[in-house]
Amino acid sequence: MNRSPLTRLATTGLPLLILLLTGPTAPAQDVSSRIAGQALIAENPTDPASYTAYADFLIARGDLKSAEEILEIGRNKANASADLLITLGEVYEAQDRMARAESVTREALVIDPESVDGHVRMGEIYFRLGWPKSGMESFRTAVTLAPDATLPKVRVVGGLVEQNKPAEAEDECLKFISGDPENADLWLSLGQVFEKQDKLREAFTTYGQVLSLDPDQAEAYARQGRLFCRFGQYDAGRTACGKALEIDPQNMLAHAYMGIACSNLGDGETARKHAQIAESGGMNMTAVWKKLGN
Repeated sequence: MNRSPLTRLATTGLPLLILLLTGPTAPAQDVSSRIAGQALIAENPTDPASYTAYADFLIARGDLKSAEEILEIGRNKANASADLLITLGEVYEAQDRMARAESVTREALVIDPESVDGHVRMGEIYFRLGWPKSGMESFRTAVTLAPDATLPKVRVVGGLVEQNKPAEAEDECLKFISGDPENADLWLSLGQVFEKQDKLREAFTTYGQVLSLDPDQAEAYARQGRLFCRFGQYDAGRTACGKALEIDPQNMLAHAYMGIACSNLGDGETARKHAQIAESGGMNMTAVWKKLGN
């Protein structure tokens, strides 16, 4: 499935989780402007995909309020659609309007009780509301409905870590990997679980396994870069973070540790540049500013 534009605008509330929510499959016709979006809806007023396509365009530009308005119109005028409601729930969640997010996502599951996206989203919402038991039930339901899907499994592992159960998360992740040993995303989750337990060497080796399965996995490079920095190997950290940013220029973890590595290598200009980018993405860059004397 295609990634939702909200993947860059909203955090999941489960900080360990790196795989971001994949939203409903986008319609065949993309929207390139507001005029095109309005025209698409005018041509297909009962098709919920018209509203989600226009909303995706607005979300990608950070206009959550307009996206909300369009999706609410679609909710009332288009044919009933779980995908539209799930997207609307994402928009509400991105605005921290959790009660509304829960309500519309629950409505989506009434329409389609077997929506894997819906159960994953509901699990995310429950965790943000402070109801981890309900969140885990939703994640496990998603795994049952889609046993071959990666995202629900990653959410189960991350949910256990969020509840400070890293040993249980490790066991669960290894169980998932035993059934899908070539899945780089599951190995990435295992590396994060190792980090949570301060098993740093195991984490580093695991990220190497991720890269052997998926050489374009930017997050694995970024996390190796972070570990290099923790080991005091700043030159290697800079190289690893550079590889991550070649693949994904928006990877905030890579920007953060590129800043840390460069500040320790005496490259203040580069350190400052990447620290500013990371800080704008919500990362705490106090270590760099202290190192640079700011």
